[in-house]
Amino acid sequence: MKIKFSDESLSDLRNIEEYLLKNWSDKVYDDFLTKLDEIVEIICLGNISFQKYENTDLHKVLITKHNTLIYIIENDLLKIVRILQNFQDPDENYKSLDK
Repeated sequence: MKIKFSDESLSDLRNIEEYLLKNWSDKVYDDFLTKLDEIVEIICLGNISFQKYENTDLHKVLITKHNTLIYIIENDLLKIVRILQNFQDPDENYKSLDK
């Protein structure tokens, strides 16, 4: 399965990287990336379909207690739509997907 990150998800990832490296450590950031890779691999294996995100065709899965991956599978493409920080305003997160 091919994987594509949306521009928004890349921006999310940069923001998470900046935050973790500034406020925590390289190890915490590396641990986050490892967990993200593990989740993406699970999705790509196709054995699990995670919970729908609100009333959309998107799915969500918790990466860490602080971050949620929003994605959709179209044909043989896993599109990473957003990587949300759970402490942000949930309504704003949802509105950001309504484009």
